[in-house]
Amino acid sequence: MLRIAPSPDGSRATRYAPLALICWLIAAGLGNALAPQLERVVETHSRAFMPDDAPSTAAAARSAELMGGGGGDNLNHLVLERDGGLTPDDRAYYDRVVDALRDDESVAAVTDLWSDPITEQAAVSADGEAAYVMVRLAGELGTARAGEAVTKLRDTATGLSPPAGLNVYVTGPGATIADEFRAIDRQMLAITGVTVALIMILLLIVYRSVVTALIPLLSVGVALGVARPIVAVLGEADLVEVSLFSVALLAALMLGAGTDYGIFLIGRYHEGRRAGLPPAEAQREAFRRVAPVIAGSALTVAIALAVLSLAEIGNLRSAGIPSAIGILVAMAASLTLTPALLAIAVRFGFAEPRAGRGIARRWRRIGTTVVRWPGPVLAASGALVAVLTLPLIGMRIGWDEPAATPADLESSRGYAAMDRHFPLNQLLPAVVTIGAEVDLRNPAGLIAIERIARQLMEIPDVTLVQAASRPTGVVPEEATLTNQVGRIGSELGASITELTARLDAAGDLSSTLTGLRGVLTGMRSDLQVSNGGFDEISSAATDMQSGMTSLRDNVVNVSGNLDPLRNFIAGTPNCAANPLCSAADRVVTPVDQLIASSNDLASGAEKLTGGSQSAGAALKTMPGALDSMSASLDQARSATQELSGLSAQLVPALNQVVDYLTELSDQFAGSGAGGFYLPERALADPRFATALDALMSKDGRATTMLVYGDGAEWSAVGAARAAEIEQAVRQATKEGILTGADVELAGVGPATRDLQVLYADDLRLLVGVTLALIFAVVALMLRSPVAALVVVGTVAVSYAAALGTSVFVWQHLLGHELHWAAPAISLIALVAVGADYNLLLAMRMREELPAGMATGTIRAFAGTGSVVTTAGLVFGLTMAALLGSSVLSIAQIGSTIAVGLLVDTLVIRTYVMPAAAMLLGRWFWWPRAATRRARSAL
Repeated sequence: MLRIAPSPDGSRATRYAPLALICWLIAAGLGNALAPQLERVVETHSRAFMPDDAPSTAAAARSAELMGGGGGDNLNHLVLERDGGLTPDDRAYYDRVVDALRDDESVAAVTDLWSDPITEQAAVSADGEAAYVMVRLAGELGTARAGEAVTKLRDTATGLSPPAGLNVYVTGPGATIADEFRAIDRQMLAITGVTVALIMILLLIVYRSVVTALIPLLSVGVALGVARPIVAVLGEADLVEVSLFSVALLAALMLGAGTDYGIFLIGRYHEGRRAGLPPAEAQREAFRRVAPVIAGSALTVAIALAVLSLAEIGNLRSAGIPSAIGILVAMAASLTLTPALLAIAVRFGFAEPRAGRGIARRWRRIGTTVVRWPGPVLAASGALVAVLTLPLIGMRIGWDEPAATPADLESSRGYAAMDRHFPLNQLLPAVVTIGAEVDLRNPAGLIAIERIARQLMEIPDVTLVQAASRPTGVVPEEATLTNQVGRIGSELGASITELTARLDAAGDLSSTLTGLRGVLTGMRSDLQVSNGGFDEISSAATDMQSGMTSLRDNVVNVSGNLDPLRNFIAGTPNCAANPLCSAADRVVTPVDQLIASSNDLASGAEKLTGGSQSAGAALKTMPGALDSMSASLDQARSATQELSGLSAQLVPALNQVVDYLTELSDQFAGSGAGGFYLPERALADPRFATALDALMSKDGRATTMLVYGDGAEWSAVGAARAAEIEQAVRQATKEGILTGADVELAGVGPATRDLQVLYADDLRLLVGVTLALIFAVVALMLRSPVAALVVVGTVAVSYAAALGTSVFVWQHLLGHELHWAAPAISLIALVAVGADYNLLLAMRMREELPAGMATGTIRAFAGTGSVVTTAGLVFGLTMAALLGSSVLSIAQIGSTIAVGLLVDTLVIRTYVMPAAAMLLGRWFWWPRAATRRARSAL
């Protein structure tokens, strides 16, 4: 059976070179013909940016559930802007869009504030040139469904033909993430093309041969053509996570690593040819020596990348397995396709080394310097690395995704438009959703909501809170207790004239009642009363009853106006200690006393009327009836006298009450300290009902509050504010009807806080697991834990230097914080690839060890110096090409890895690692060196 798998010396790949090439080309062709395109798989299978169990993600989903809608954290805003002010045509267009969105199945909720006169000022800018509507879309941030929903929203907005001159933007967190991914997709093809061109130029400079330069590039190109379909098929089957971020990293790492592996093989082949080996023997020797290094290097990088799959953050996790697959495919191509391409080129007389040994001599001199003065060399190179590392002291991690997105994208232009017309963070509130066990659409519920809002406003950098109790962010004047007090005063003043007349009439009854009492006394003495006399008494009593009932009804009507004050007094603990409550109590108490007196008077009138009628009906029971009438008349006369005395005091007191209530309302007006109370009748007002619909669930058991603050929301400031918001809500719900309520906190600030926590956990995990696994692979390859520790330790140092240099350039020179993804991705790439370069040198040192530590090190320098330097420059150039991306995170990742590779290639691998090895001497190879000494002693 024909076998073209790698043999120990690569002879099969060399012997069957054309077949190996054909097999790889067929694999690439069939893969791309039969498998779906990787970018299309990403569009339909990309997963969420944050894990489902992240507090902010779970809160967004729970919030949507409580409010009776769908969707999750895919919040977006439609922004309208027109120079000179929005027109009626713009408003009509806005209404058409809102109606269309409400009928769209990909839209979970539309918060339309412009259509409500009460909340209009919150949705339209003060200059009248901009307005916005919040739209919650289906899908979680970063998923294919979320991106499709954003695209559909934009299609709807443009499809409804906005009026000429009106700028329409779809922006917000969902649009930002979608635009960032699209920018990566749009630019990667061009960046890859530039990268290939730069690598080709560098290889032409090094090899001065087009054919030789094409060997590694063709190999990695075909490998990329094979790896992409593999990842696409696995991604479509949901066996691995894919994202545009992973596609970009896959291409960049394969270009860099695959080219490096080709350079390793060609470099060792050239070394053999310069040593006088015939081409076939030089090829076998190169493969035999380099294949373990390529395998070890690829396994190191692949394992490090696979560790990313343990991360919680979607961007990091999705980059791991696809990139690891790419590296393994690149390794397979380097062990089969690259030797085949080299063999074909050699057969036609190409791929031969250029004449001259000057480069080897220069590297031999560097090796000699390191061997002779390892201490000073280590001190000098270590000092340089320390200087490069120093900026890490002031490193600030950037969490601002809009800042990482190109300014020309629609989401960025939408943010800019909002900043021109609205306060900072108008589109990025923290969303507090509260689920209660009771209906909150009543005065008590709104008071509880307002208590939370006031507690939130106590947070120093919170500037505005929109809630059901304050739809525009400010408590409506009608909802203040002092406004209610002022209205009560006005209505009470209007009633005083009528009440005074009634009280005067009641006072006149006293003389009438006295006369009636005399008549009854005479009648009782001689029991001589005619029916006409009874009729006279009965008629007078009836008139008196009618007057007293009217008086009582009037007093009760006046008293009804004081019900809001009574509710406020009843709901205020320790009313006497509260100035506003005690003032209200001084108003309510005398009116309640008046009600009691008018009730007594009306009761007496009723008894008198009844007595007179019963007396007229039965003369036989005259003595008892007269006694009953006399008692009732005495009660009525006593109540009348009491009421007359009270009226003399009450009318001036009522006038004072009216003046006091009016003054109280005027003094508290606009102070924000007038108490909160919204009566039941106000809730039925259509204007306020519309505002409640936007901020409360249909069953009234859940409400949403939007909290706005100063400072960048996508930052540590927004994350810290999220913690303060949680604390404030807990404090405000410790008692009352919201005790034990379900509280959910979503939005950019809470999501940033979650991202910080997850990122810290992921970074610790990646550092620990990556270093441990790479240490294990290197120790196995070198058969020395000490050597492995030096290799991995020096690579970690180069990573710190690269990170420090990036902080200096990006943060201190260019004014951009280092994006949070840059340190993690750079760690994986630098530690893995840097370990490869150091591993190649260390393995050559081990190979030359029989000649002695010093001589072996010098020979290793001469044999690997130019090869590793070329490989480092190529890989660094590949990563530096990412600087062409307008997406800040991609550019920073590329620059950090590029700097790290240059530091590792030119400083760490050249001076630090070999100097440390020389200072350790044979202990560098422990326990192998100790075993050899023991055997020599025997």
